[in-house]
Amino acid sequence: MIFARKNSTPKKAQEDTKIPSISDLEKEPWFMDLLGLSNDELIRIYSTITNDYEFAKNAWYMPLGDDKRCPIMIAKGHKTPCTLEAMAEFEDIARTLEEKYRRFIDAWDFGYVTKSDIKDAILAIFQIRTIEIVE
Repeated sequence: MIFARKNSTPKKAQEDTKIPSISDLEKEPWFMDLLGLSNDELIRIYSTITNDYEFAKNAWYMPLGDDKRCPIMIAKGHKTPCTLEAMAEFEDIARTLEEKYRRFIDAWDFGYVTKSDIKDAILAIFQIRTIEIVE
């Protein structure tokens, strides 16, 4: 996957119309949380989605073990804790992230947003930030 500055062509403009409009997305409370993520963080989520990773729901209260993280954990680069000490530290980080990204996390955990919705929203953000994804 290559990330580059966007150059508009008629064909590309036609393809871009498949991406939901920002005005439609801005009506979704969870989208506003995504807008607060950096390009690098959005790229982490997008890459993870395109690699068919199964994000966890309610990942904030996950026991030690399997690699099951939600999109925000992935975006922020947090790994699944593998020791009790790491779990205690992670719980503090998780509380902070959960407060800051509450709208997105609730939408994800309760199934109001899908991986496809997230992918489309990220593409729309990249479009307004003039970043093109070439696969």
